Amino acid sequence: MENAMTFAQQAEAYIADIASVARPNTLHVYRSILDNRINPAIGGLDLAEVDNKTAKSLVGRLAEAHLSPATIGLAVTLVKQVVKSAVDERGNRLYPVVWNPDYIKAPSIDPDAQKAPITPVETLQAALQTTSGETKALIALLASTGLRINEALAIGQGNQWDPESGTVTVLGTLVEGAFQPTPKTKAGKRVVDLAPEVNTLLKAVYPTEDARKGTLFPASETTYRRKFTELGIHGFHSLRRFRITHLQLANVPESLTKFWAGHAAKDITARYTKVGSEISARKDWSEKAGTGFQL
Repeated sequence: MENAMTFAQQAEAYIADIASVARPNTLHVYRSILDNRINPAIGGLDLAEVDNKTAKSLVGRLAEAHLSPATIGLAVTLVKQVVKSAVDERGNRLYPVVWNPDYIKAPSIDPDAQKAPITPVETLQAALQTTSGETKALIALLASTGLRINEALAIGQGNQWDPESGTVTVLGTLVEGAFQPTPKTKAGKRVVDLAPEVNTLLKAVYPTEDARKGTLFPASETTYRRKFTELGIHGFHSLRRFRITHLQLANVPESLTKFWAGHAAKDITARYTKVGSEISARKDWSEKAGTGFQL
């Protein structure tokens, strides 16, 4: 067919179509996996040729590259969505493929097998004792608040630390070094209460108003990851898990734990529990729960 659409061309149309509704982080992930994994394998194929056999071949190729089951599953889902997005002027699907998961054989995701490390408190204590300055401040902040790394790195670029109230206001996140005023989820916009000792540490690292101007943590995510690894902390998210686990063990109400973590409420009761507006109660629970470590 002279005017046949290739998979890569339809993928561009699909990304453009969802750009106004998808979150920046989602678009970034989709773009990365399309450019680096899917299009090199099948991007040049006519869209009409992309079917179960194509998806099965892609799965085999990605498995040989030792990608995780979750990444392979996302790639297959993207392929399906791109094919599905091709419609005629009447809105009818041009290629209504009946996908056969048994034939495609994408690897299943075993929740128990997923890498979800939590930094042990002994490792955390050792890291805090052997480092100083902004690196120590970042470790303590992540471990005591559960902030996502790109939320913490955006403090001073859109997110705000208030040393007087001892809070961090999360309004967005960093995407490729630029502030995006859209958090990972709608619940991501929140106020996170700092433990007094963590707020004191931040004020010691940034003692003057001039020191607090601009970004608190100006190095790249890669630089901090390398420093954390050298200190035995494997992954920023391991500190987020440390915090959430600590709050659960401290019997902090689930609604408040979700609020601080930026997790969306899943039930009607939780949606009507307006913990964000109960500042005094939040502060009481923050002090009662503590950090789970010593500074």
